[in-house]
Amino acid sequence: MLTKPYVSADTNQQKNNEQTIQSETQASDTSTVSAQKPAHAADKEKPAVSMGVNIAIIIGTIIFPVVGVAMGYTYLKKDHPDARKAGRNWLVLGLIVFLVEIVLINWMKK
Repeated sequence: MLTKPYVSADTNQQKNNEQTIQSETQASDTSTVSAQKPAHAADKEKPAVSMGVNIAIIIGTIIFPVVGVAMGYTYLKKDHPDARKAGRNWLVLGLIVFLVEIVLINWMKK
């Protein structure tokens, strides 16, 4: 006669509890990892060009258009879209102020 090995109910219950604990641990670890921000996400939260720098470059461009042209060209080469937008604005402003100054100087000569 063949007999089945006896497995107590406590042993089965213990295995089920271990599996439940492992699955809960894995679920909590996954939620913790997904809640953390990646290292490069902090860079995107910082503005590429601060308000103070933007205002300073605009004022400098109005006084010396070369500042806007140089800074605009420099910032157009950057990868960040906000930096490129600021660079484009400074470059356009620098060129406009430069052309306005040329027109005013020629007008004053007449």
